[in-house]
Amino acid sequence: MAAPQSESNDVILVPKTFSPATFEQAVVDRYKQLRLHGLRVDPRSFSSTYEDESQFSDDVWLSRIHNPVGKTFAAVTTPDTQPETSTVETRVPNYDAKDTLQRLLRKEWVGIVTLMGPGVFSRPNEGITTGLNQPYEVFIKDNKYQLPLVTSELGDLSGAHLVYLIVGMFVSPTARRRGHGQRLMEAVIAAATEEARVLGGHKLSITVQVEFSNLRAQRLYERVGFQVVDEEVEIKNRSGVKSTVVCLEMVIDLSILDAKSS
Repeated sequence: MAAPQSESNDVILVPKTFSPATFEQAVVDRYKQLRLHGLRVDPRSFSSTYEDESQFSDDVWLSRIHNPVGKTFAAVTTPDTQPETSTVETRVPNYDAKDTLQRLLRKEWVGIVTLMGPGVFSRPNEGITTGLNQPYEVFIKDNKYQLPLVTSELGDLSGAHLVYLIVGMFVSPTARRRGHGQRLMEAVIAAATEEARVLGGHKLSITVQVEFSNLRAQRLYERVGFQVVDEEVEIKNRSGVKSTVVCLEMVIDLSILDAKSS
């Protein structure tokens, strides 16, 4: 069942290009502020650390928004008062009320998530095995996360089993229990499904990893349809620090969806 949504609550795909370009930094600043806030108040939700990312240059933050294999979504809401964490003063042109940029800059950011992919787990006529046992392994090598190739480098994806990875999921503690987390999940699931269908995929796996002790996050993923596929996977962060995560997966048979829609 979808979470209730009002005009004041929204999930927006953060654009990679901006018109006018002067508003790019304002959007990046919103993303940076919420990401660093999450690393401070809820570090177990991330594989990275506040100590590392607080040292990032503006170019690094900008590269995350521009990442060709990543789609970042923001949960936004109309605040009763100006949020304390906001230090950005931006004049937004008087665009149509539905304009993406206006909604991103006039509303308070309360949640973010990034969808990485696609990667390829298998192809219908692939003569060489990938050597992978689980779809989530597409994004993990030597116990570290690895970025997928850009779509143009993956070749023909007709009939392929495509894989996406959810990373950086965070909802501000003051905004929880209001459906923002579920709306973010519904947005990334819809985006992955639509893109996989356009690319001609036969099957889709959406994967996510959570700290084994983070039961709140695990319950959210299970509530929207994810299932645990591995309860104990070791991951290293950028500093080489190891943690144990639970891997969850949602599998969607795209051929069945296409049959229903035809």
